[in-house]
Amino acid sequence: MAAVDFGTHGTGFAWTVMEPKNDRPENRQINFCNRWPAQPVATAKNLTALLLNEQGDVSAWGFDARKRRLTMRNEELVKHRFVSGFKMDIFTDPIASSNDRTARPSGGNVDLLRDTDSADSNDEEKRKKYHPSYDLIVAYLRQIYECALDQISASGYSADDIRWCLTVPAIWTDYQKQVMRDAAKNAGFPAEDGRLLLAYEPEAAAHHARVSRVRVTRGRSKTDLMAAGVRFMVVDCGGGTVDITAYENDENGMMVELTRANGGKLGSNYINQAFQDTLLASRFGSHEVLEEMRTKHPAAYLELLDAWERAKLHVTSDQTDYVYLTLPAAIDRCIDDAARRRLSRLQDGVTDAIAIIPSEVRGLFESVVPGILDLVDKQLDEVAPATSNKRKGQTTVLLVGGFGSSPYLQESLKAHLAGRAEVLVPPDPNVAVLFGAVHFCYEPHTRARRAKRTYGVATSDRFEEGIDPEELKFTSDLDHVLCSHRFGVFVNAGEIVPSGVEVSHYFHPVYADQDAMRIALYVCDSQNPRYVTGDGCVEVGRISMDLKKVMRFALEDRGVRVYMKFGETEVKVRAVVEKSGEEVAAVIDFHSDY
Repeated sequence: MAAVDFGTHGTGFAWTVMEPKNDRPENRQINFCNRWPAQPVATAKNLTALLLNEQGDVSAWGFDARKRRLTMRNEELVKHRFVSGFKMDIFTDPIASSNDRTARPSGGNVDLLRDTDSADSNDEEKRKKYHPSYDLIVAYLRQIYECALDQISASGYSADDIRWCLTVPAIWTDYQKQVMRDAAKNAGFPAEDGRLLLAYEPEAAAHHARVSRVRVTRGRSKTDLMAAGVRFMVVDCGGGTVDITAYENDENGMMVELTRANGGKLGSNYINQAFQDTLLASRFGSHEVLEEMRTKHPAAYLELLDAWERAKLHVTSDQTDYVYLTLPAAIDRCIDDAARRRLSRLQDGVTDAIAIIPSEVRGLFESVVPGILDLVDKQLDEVAPATSNKRKGQTTVLLVGGFGSSPYLQESLKAHLAGRAEVLVPPDPNVAVLFGAVHFCYEPHTRARRAKRTYGVATSDRFEEGIDPEELKFTSDLDHVLCSHRFGVFVNAGEIVPSGVEVSHYFHPVYADQDAMRIALYVCDSQNPRYVTGDGCVEVGRISMDLKKVMRFALEDRGVRVYMKFGETEVKVRAVVEKSGEEVAAVIDFHSDY
């Protein structure tokens, strides 16, 4: 059981063996890598970075990529490109055209639109086109996969012996998760169903906290996170994103998601960006001067950023001491007299270091921390009604992730939630997601999740006089009078959906020569919408089914039952011919623009 925690700043892998001595999660032995080429210190995470040559091939990855870039001669440097932080590009890359999003009479509880168009045959190429970061994600995942496989194989296991788990932010859309699965498949991970699982990062962290003997307060006593009835919220703060989810244990100690996940781009990397864009630019005079410094002296510039990264780990919410970052020699030598006078004026005479006063340090952290606290408040507000009819008690908040190790964030969150929630930090918050993903891969502890939105399909149902508009009326080849553009609900927003449970609807081709069905998949924030054209209804993908197997049957016998799962990390679909019981090929292709 192997897991990869693919992060914005750092990525690691860990694994365990499925055997009786590991069946009890609290005794489970987890193996991981903490030795990476060119690493500055021992760490469970390698740097999420690549060094690419002129052909776009990987010359180096991780810490080694950074080291090689910094030690290259100028003539070699211009032939290479250093990239990092590309995981976050899935949020910001250009999106596909929405020309083919108009709702048409589609599938239904009774009949389905004629749609002999084949499914897009090159969805992967489409994703690569709209996501320049796609190739980078594939290239990096290939490196971490091969590294993990080498370590596991050295213990006597083959590639076919391994089930993998890959972590994703809980706030990602179905499309973003589909991009990650495609990228993992093309990086070498197995494509078979069940061989590669996706796990939400905060949910994985919850698995880790539950087996780490973290104890929470219940009344006047303490209990662990596996006890029935315990409620807790996971705040996963990483380099790029903050993810927040809330759970309650059922009578068997299994987790049930209380509310829909929320989060945002409020990771610690944005503090680093503020350090450069505001503080350093101010000290040296302009962004242009800063860029020139970074270009001419990349090693020295990186040394300065590393010094800030180390200092940041010790910043507290009541910081009273200055933070001093000694200027690297190359930068110190290149500063002209005007820049030296500017440093002296802004730093009370200090010119050989970046001197940051406490208020400036707090200002950098406050560029993201208030946003995190607001997200926590919103999730707490949602937790309250979700448990209003149950035994009340103080909610426990688990702070995890690399940024979760920050004293400033820990103290700020505890002060903000004083009297409302108990804030706990599990052991090694930096590896909580990684180790938790191993536990998730071995044995998921999540019994049910809450649907983020209402999911359904564009259907054609029986026309109801006086209710349905005349312009949506049409007649099928079976002489059924139907209404198009109906919203066939599979699951409603906020509904608790048990893991593994399937929801099904019956669909039937409308036309005699129809050998394929493509059903438009819609989402909506409201419950039980009647039409897919209603306010807030958005087409998010297409379900494609190959009906060639049923063409031997009479038209009235070609019905297909479509089964969908909404209680797992990914939405899944399968289709079965009602008459014969045989499965037909069914896939979902999610759109990028929702």
